[in-house]
Amino acid sequence: MTDMAAKNKILVLGRSKVNKAQIINSVVSQTPLGYTPETKDAEDGTRITWSLSTRYYQAQLEFWVDNTESLPPSQVEHMEKWLANPSLHSEEEPCSIPEDPSIAQLQEHLSEVVDAIIFAFDPTDPSSFTDILPWARFAKLHAPGVLLCVAATADGKPVEVSKDEWFEWCVANGWEWLDLTDTDPDTEYTVERLREALESNEWANMEPIKKPLNSNKPPAAAPTMAEEISSVALEDAAAAEPQEPETKSEWDGFDDVAQTLDPARVDAMHRALFSGDCEDDDMAAVLARIRSARNEILQMDQNKARTRAAELAMAVAKMLT
Repeated sequence: MTDMAAKNKILVLGRSKVNKAQIINSVVSQTPLGYTPETKDAEDGTRITWSLSTRYYQAQLEFWVDNTESLPPSQVEHMEKWLANPSLHSEEEPCSIPEDPSIAQLQEHLSEVVDAIIFAFDPTDPSSFTDILPWARFAKLHAPGVLLCVAATADGKPVEVSKDEWFEWCVANGWEWLDLTDTDPDTEYTVERLREALESNEWANMEPIKKPLNSNKPPAAAPTMAEEISSVALEDAAAAEPQEPETKSEWDGFDDVAQTLDPARVDAMHRALFSGDCEDDDMAAVLARIRSARNEILQMDQNKARTRAAELAMAVAKMLT
């Protein structure tokens, strides 16, 4: 049973024509066979419980789904100005974003239990993106662990509109951009990435999965944070490399791949991995997130695995330098 007071809620927002339930089902359907999410009707929308389980931890989470509506003209105008100038609101001035009095009190309560927001909008209806304004203010005030902006359509058809403006706004304001309308077969904008972002968060109620110890072996000296993280990052990059003859280094071509990386994605992965202070007592949580990312890499095709492993290595390098 999900603890209603725990900070383990994922807020899923968007207009009614955006199929938010389909997005959620695509995420939870990757759970072990036989798991069926429990859906509950509530006055303010729908709740879907999710027993998230990785190789390293498990957590009881809950999606809270609700519809957004068109904002008042003055707030729409403000959001359009913000889109035109993504740096309009610095991190030091969150309260300069207009407040929506109708949901201010609700947002105060949500800040105590919500640690992830998925904002979904239909790019064929550009005005629907402006609905993010009050939640952008919420994000700057309360800093949830995961912020995802998802472009999606109800019919899944390709969208022939420029999305650069939305992407640039997301990068400038700490939201990860996911374009589920991208038809490129090699795209990294996938439901798998959405799930990965949720898995890498440090949930308040996460419980490490303890592995049995071999009592016949003496305990080894505990590695330092840097040693452990460096080792994991090396394993990740090596696992993503194709199997070549032994005369070829597993790092051949890494520099070429690294030069093609999107710095915004590296920064987003760095924030996801190292969301807390890197103290010794946080090492287990950090390693769980890195190893969860490694597990995802091992399931990707070769080309995507190379890129994702390079992103992971660069994200870890940012912490070590």
